[in-house]
Amino acid sequence: EFQSSPAAIDALATLGIDMAGMEASEKYIDWTASKATASLLNGDDGGSAIADPKEGTVLVWTGKWKEPGHGSHLPVVRTVSVLPMSPRSFAALLMDSTRVRTYNKMSLGRTDVTTMKSGIDDVDGEAKVVRNLTKPPLSKKKMEFVTVMHARRLREGDGPVGEGYLGGSGTNGDGGYIVVSRAVNDGGGGAKDDSDGGEEFTRSEILLGVNLVRPVPGHPDRAEVTALTHCNTPSVPLMIAGKVGVKGAVDFVRDIRAL
Repeated sequence: EFQSSPAAIDALATLGIDMAGMEASEKYIDWTASKATASLLNGDDGGSAIADPKEGTVLVWTGKWKEPGHGSHLPVVRTVSVLPMSPRSFAALLMDSTRVRTYNKMSLGRTDVTTMKSGIDDVDGEAKVVRNLTKPPLSKKKMEFVTVMHARRLREGDGPVGEGYLGGSGTNGDGGYIVVSRAVNDGGGGAKDDSDGGEEFTRSEILLGVNLVRPVPGHPDRAEVTALTHCNTPSVPLMIAGKVGVKGAVDFVRDIRAL
């Protein structure tokens, strides 16, 4: 549907913007802040230090879907952090398959399968289908993700993104970006990786991935990122999926900051 319909790509971006906003996403998800996040947001600690692009706190929420649907039994993780790079640099980094292994230590490589649109600064942004192979610790099999990714600038006509928790701008059209991803089906899981001796791998899904990237006024080399991840990884037991998801989301921020 994404390859044949530009409207579907744009609808995915709109969904991402809505889901990144706490008020809008509360229509669909019951969020619970971590103890540290709740304390910081209540003003018990922090101040400007929590927005430091290298050492600042990563705000974390876990969520449960209010309505049943595919993957609704799986937890959603939401993080907010400030990163030491401009919004455009971060959006470009996420879309560049050749650089994935610089910040994702579990990745064995990501390849572009099909490119529908190129250029994150074009009016309609960039859209492509990618294939990522990962090998998590203690896993006997590789995990495969086949995902459509889309990135574009935030537009004046987008729904309100609101002010960021850590100083990010809430004004559309001032240099922010939306990067969204969602699993696509190219024939099902349990296939073999012919490029690596026919080794079997497990099909996993990014049910929804969102990065709402806000500029930080007065700091062109910073970006406030609200990230939402909802994944289906069959090799991870449901009872620890929330903890694994939170660790992965926080580690992602730390690895980006270490670049």
